[in-house]
Amino acid sequence: MNKMTKKLFRYFTVLLLFFAITSFIGFSGIFRYFTYHSLESGLKARAGVIASQMEQFLETSGTMRGQGRGAYLRFINDIAMADAYIIDANGNPFTFGSHTAGNVSEDTAQNFRSYKNRAETGNLPGNESLSGSPGNDILEFAMRVFSSGNYEHAYQKAKNGMRVFYAGMPVCRDEKVYAAVVIRDAADISQESLFLAVWILGVCLILTLLVSGVFSIFLSRRFIKPIHQIARTTKELARGNYTVSSNVHDQTELGELATETDLLAEKLEAARQESSRLEQMQKNYISNISHELRTPVTVIRSSLEAVCDGIVTGEKAREYERQILAECVSLQRLINDMLELSRLQHNDFPIEKENMDLSMALDDAVRAVRVLAKDKSISIRYEKEDGDYFLEGDYGRLRQMFVAALDNAIKYSPKESEITVTARKQDGRIHISIKDCGCGIPPEDQAHIFERFYRSSRNRGKGSGLGLAIMKGIADRHQIEIRLESSTDSGTEVLFLKHA
Repeated sequence: MNKMTKKLFRYFTVLLLFFAITSFIGFSGIFRYFTYHSLESGLKARAGVIASQMEQFLETSGTMRGQGRGAYLRFINDIAMADAYIIDANGNPFTFGSHTAGNVSEDTAQNFRSYKNRAETGNLPGNESLSGSPGNDILEFAMRVFSSGNYEHAYQKAKNGMRVFYAGMPVCRDEKVYAAVVIRDAADISQESLFLAVWILGVCLILTLLVSGVFSIFLSRRFIKPIHQIARTTKELARGNYTVSSNVHDQTELGELATETDLLAEKLEAARQESSRLEQMQKNYISNISHELRTPVTVIRSSLEAVCDGIVTGEKAREYERQILAECVSLQRLINDMLELSRLQHNDFPIEKENMDLSMALDDAVRAVRVLAKDKSISIRYEKEDGDYFLEGDYGRLRQMFVAALDNAIKYSPKESEITVTARKQDGRIHISIKDCGCGIPPEDQAHIFERFYRSSRNRGKGSGLGLAIMKGIADRHQIEIRLESSTDSGTEVLFLKHA
């Protein structure tokens, strides 16, 4: 049993013990209350029945003694199922059998008459205890019935811990209290009935504790299981295993935590793959830079060595010099492109923006590349809808962006083909399209075509691979969206979108 399970088990046990003790105390109190209440109600009902019968005796003959009535009084204890007394106004009892007049002495009757006289003068204390010589408790309670003229009830604790209950009902004649019916009974609930009830309750509580303990262990382990799975997942994540999954399916907060943990693992795995890709790109970038710089430097060095060593002279030497100059120009262009791309990718590098017509930058770019297109007998068809294409931008940078796109289209288009350039406004946006009829870009290359030094697998060796990256950097700095649509059958279309 792990620590969390033990802790939860202790919590369950303490809670169950609290409920068990509370239930035990509550049950004992309720059991006593309802036992006493039931006894008191029964005494009241029986006293009322006896009092009613005595009133009928008085109505028929004016006395409670007579034929048939003596037998009723003789068995009144059996009728009442308790000790029953009928006391007249002078303290004389009418009971028979085991409770005859001999049970109440003359002294007790004298005390009763004294109580009565004191009650008539208003000197009987309301809280006087039911105690005294034998029979005094009966007479005192009967006196209360005479004093109130109504139903009376009370109880007192006996020396043995039992409760003795009294119920008294007046017997009236001509609207006066003629006698009092007093029933006395003891409630012995501390013996077999209470013991049996408590024993049954205790056994039930013990069984409940045992069953609940087993269930608490089961539920605790079931509750802990997803936590262990999540902990295992986090340990694997800490070790660098981002492909792990918690496999927890729960509708509670633990399920949400597991889902978030799995999502974190997926994002970490994606970040790892992206980091690996960027690391590989960096390696490729350094390799490409090294290659692009090494080629012109090697040509320049070998040519200079041939000229300096006198291996080539005359017209051949001037040809070498022209080659050195061309390589220097290529090297300078490469370095400028790298610096340009580095500047564009830093947002802190400022560009000069002003209100300008984007179509004018496009016109200038088309004019600039017509010479390159003419060398390959490529025609440029330029269509521009009427309207204004104003925005806040850097004219030179935007012209450079369009030149890079057109130069790329000319470079990869076959001879005697056509490049279509269109400019229009649609849905509140400026649409500029440059479409060629070249070989197209394979789908696997389209996602990386704007990366530095990246060149399509079909066009390795053409250019430095920085032109489209510079174009994308300029577009991003002007919040211009670039969309690329290409296929091997219909060429490539570059679409520039900008909110007017």
